[in-house]
Amino acid sequence: MTRMSATESENSPYPGGEPPVGGVGRPSCPPATPPRDQPTVLAEPTPHRASSHDSERAYRIVDQVRSAVIGELEHAWVQERENLPFQAYFKGVVEKEYPGLDGRAETWLRTYDGYDSERHCWKDISVGTTKEDVLYDPLVQIMGDILKHFGNEELKKDGHITKQRRVRKTHRLLMPHNPDDASKDPLKSEPDISLFGTGPSATKETTISVRPSYSQMASMWEVKVLPTFGEKERGQVGAYAREVFIQQPNRRFVYVTFMTATEIRILRFDRAGCYYSRRINYHKDAVFFVKLVVLLSSFNEELLGFDTSIYWEHGHRFMRMKPAEIFDHETKAWKANTEELLFTVDDKPVFSRRTIRSRGTVCWSGKYKGNTYIVKDYWRAQGRAKESQFLRELAGVKGVGQMFTYHDDRESVRAGRGFVDAADMVSDDGDKPVLDRWSTRVVLPKYGDTLDKAGSARQLLCAISDILHGHIESVLDKEILHRDISLGNLLLSPFDFEEGVIIDWDLAKRMKELIAGQATEGDSRTGTRAFQSVKVLYGSPDLLKHHDHMDDLESIYYVLYTILYGYDLHGNPLSASSHISRWHNPAHTADTLSTVKLGFLSYRTAESLTRFTGAEAQVLATLVDDLRAFFKTRLDITMNALAKMQPFPAYSYDAANGDYEAFAGIITAAIQKLPEVPAEPVGPLVPSPIPSLKRAREADAESSRAGSIRSLRARTGLNSARVRGTDSDSDEEQFSPPGSPSPAPRRRKSKADMDLEGEYVPGRCNY
Repeated sequence: MTRMSATESENSPYPGGEPPVGGVGRPSCPPATPPRDQPTVLAEPTPHRASSHDSERAYRIVDQVRSAVIGELEHAWVQERENLPFQAYFKGVVEKEYPGLDGRAETWLRTYDGYDSERHCWKDISVGTTKEDVLYDPLVQIMGDILKHFGNEELKKDGHITKQRRVRKTHRLLMPHNPDDASKDPLKSEPDISLFGTGPSATKETTISVRPSYSQMASMWEVKVLPTFGEKERGQVGAYAREVFIQQPNRRFVYVTFMTATEIRILRFDRAGCYYSRRINYHKDAVFFVKLVVLLSSFNEELLGFDTSIYWEHGHRFMRMKPAEIFDHETKAWKANTEELLFTVDDKPVFSRRTIRSRGTVCWSGKYKGNTYIVKDYWRAQGRAKESQFLRELAGVKGVGQMFTYHDDRESVRAGRGFVDAADMVSDDGDKPVLDRWSTRVVLPKYGDTLDKAGSARQLLCAISDILHGHIESVLDKEILHRDISLGNLLLSPFDFEEGVIIDWDLAKRMKELIAGQATEGDSRTGTRAFQSVKVLYGSPDLLKHHDHMDDLESIYYVLYTILYGYDLHGNPLSASSHISRWHNPAHTADTLSTVKLGFLSYRTAESLTRFTGAEAQVLATLVDDLRAFFKTRLDITMNALAKMQPFPAYSYDAANGDYEAFAGIITAAIQKLPEVPAEPVGPLVPSPIPSLKRAREADAESSRAGSIRSLRARTGLNSARVRGTDSDSDEEQFSPPGSPSPAPRRRKSKADMDLEGEYVPGRCNY
């Protein structure tokens, strides 16, 4: 766990680290600047981090959130160095935004009744107090006076309010958390002092609500008697910051000020963790305190941490971006772009990651020129390949979600903190730099819902068959492995030429890098925990080698099992079966979960299939057991390698081709036994990057969905001659966008229709 620096008590302004008892009243003079901290001992980070988003509705009380945040931010607390770069950078930002503020602040302090310029003291702040509540009112008064004097209370345009800022004592004013965290009763918390704000990037409203809310939080101020900054204090302020990120999904970073009667620390929470200043005596450096309040109440929303490319206007939310290139669906090629694209996006994102330190994925549903898209914003970890590059190479591949446009490397955490090089971002408890992250935006068509919403068993397996097709081409032709197969990343497709697609390629990696052992931190256990393979969960690259295609296929199997045994006849989730509940239990370590799945794959399931009934259920139950037997062979190889009885075999593309052929044969055999019943539509979507329907049908008419991998590969020219015969962060999270809210019906072509048009191909998934 994150430890308080060994020198924290030494740096206390009080003898022995404790304040004097009594002594309430105005100070004679604040204590001197504390001595400099010494470096601490290295503590290696775990490769598979904890996350405060590990499960839905997991928290009964706020203290549990705080504990989760502590775990999530382990090894990610960075204190500024002795030459005070945080403070220097902060001052530079203020000077750039408010030229001459130093002089104006000095002038104001000389005339302000609440400050003693000769003794350098805020008059009403009781330095020796042992009760923090006596500090709230005078601090709120001072901050409010600063806002009023420097014009940071209200901004108007054409006589109408456009932005407001207010500082309030919020101690004992409980503010509700997001509902997705609470296991039962709503969670609430209360920063001591809150600075609220409105503005086009922050809020739909232009005036501040009477009821305090994290959705209108500009910055927070936590007051303590002691300067101790250990786990308890870090968990408390971290939970506040986390809630701001959740309720303000376009927030890039969040400022929290930790303060006592004499000193302040400025904390910047972002997707790499927390960067914080050393203690600053705000009595002696009152000018700095004025500048801090002015900056943290700024009308420039970018300085408060908002992504200003997302904003409200006339009651609607918009997103603007100017990508370098756009996919042209007519020419099926990327073309240069110089225009700004303006999307109308929904009021709330369809998915938002409830964490601080992570990719921070937020997915918006938006429209551009009449087409509906999913705009995915996230923070790519240092060392991770660009998802856009993978999707550019996978353009036109059936079974893979296609990309319309993208914007890579919009900004980095390191630059936002004012660091020149990575060596500056070293955690408090080690000499290993915290990984940098880059803001990334990827735009894809809005596909259908997750596979559990398939209208029939046949549609479900046909979707998996198309997904398998995309996976085969990505691995055997493009040499790209997805590595994060999960229920949320396999979607139904609304297009006639495919039933399902794989999305979310931001954890993908090139096969040649995996084979060569070129790993990124956390690579051995990359993916969404509940759907990870036994081999990946064991996380032993020395014995089990790298992530490969069989790990992804095993993940597809867990997705299929979850759908068949975890949902009712209408696609509604049930109380989880014993197997599924174990996979999703956040308390299970990777080692425990690997043992659970080892047992699952070793024996036939005794559970009852719930998603379908009758003849369909019988076919699917047989399919589940056939696939279990298929993976049992792999399981034996894995266990032998772990026991050092036999080395894990080197990767072979020929062997991979055989694995795909066997897996596809099992799926196709089951499809051929299922009745051709009409499936419920998944909705008409008309995104630009998809090839025209006519061309897709013409291409499909030349191939068949026969019972093996050979027919699937023939569709893209991936014949056996092209298969190679040579041997050779943690960023664990899940993107789960729901499907279209109200899809309009779409009639699928029947066998008779296709016979008349010359398009029917025996063995295909026709409806």
